[in-house]
Amino acid sequence: MTRWKAAAVHALASLVLVAAIAAIVVPLWHPWGLYRISGVLPLLGLLLGAQMVAGPLLTLVAFKPGKASLRLDLAIIGLLQLAFLLFGLHMLWQTRPAFVVASDMRLAVVLANEVEASDLARASDPRWSRLAWGPPRLVGLRPGTSRSGHDSALAAFLDTGRERERKPAWYVPYADVVPRLAFNAAPSTADGQPAANPADTPFRSLPIVARHGAGRMVLDAGSLQPVRVVTY
Repeated sequence: MTRWKAAAVHALASLVLVAAIAAIVVPLWHPWGLYRISGVLPLLGLLLGAQMVAGPLLTLVAFKPGKASLRLDLAIIGLLQLAFLLFGLHMLWQTRPAFVVASDMRLAVVLANEVEASDLARASDPRWSRLAWGPPRLVGLRPGTSRSGHDSALAAFLDTGRERERKPAWYVPYADVVPRLAFNAAPSTADGQPAANPADTPFRSLPIVARHGAGRMVLDAGSLQPVRVVTY
């Protein structure tokens, strides 16, 4: 086997490995299309780049048929590639969406490394006192000020602070905020655009923000359950 063939086989194996990781991580930890704003795609790109540099590129340099130290060289390359892989998986784990928090005016994606352990200990419900291993938990945000009805959209917006969104002590069941979401969510098409006929559209939408991006969350008009994230 030539060094070019060895590097090509190694590159294909690395590509398949990263693709398999993405096929598991993206639908499991980033439902509704959260990957568009959660920052996972750049991380997967870095993971692939690190695997290609630590694997196939070094194989291309080190591989030489009949070389006395070839097995040792390939073992060192494999260990280096494994170290990069484990570090990449750790980063994907630390930055997975832990909560999707709905308030009056928007939804927010809270990543696992944005929630302090001390705040988890003060969660308003035992279900939110630990980070999920699977998909993010959909929760509501308790308003920070007292107000009657929906007389102040500005007050509702100001109640939505990133500090509260990262603190499970402020969380309430998603069903508790559905009436306020129904009041503020805009009739929209399936791709988050304003609906031409608001009375007949089966969708509503609200802004959704994350540390690495923003878009609109399309909601089912009847249940106000998330359908998909769209970006422009």
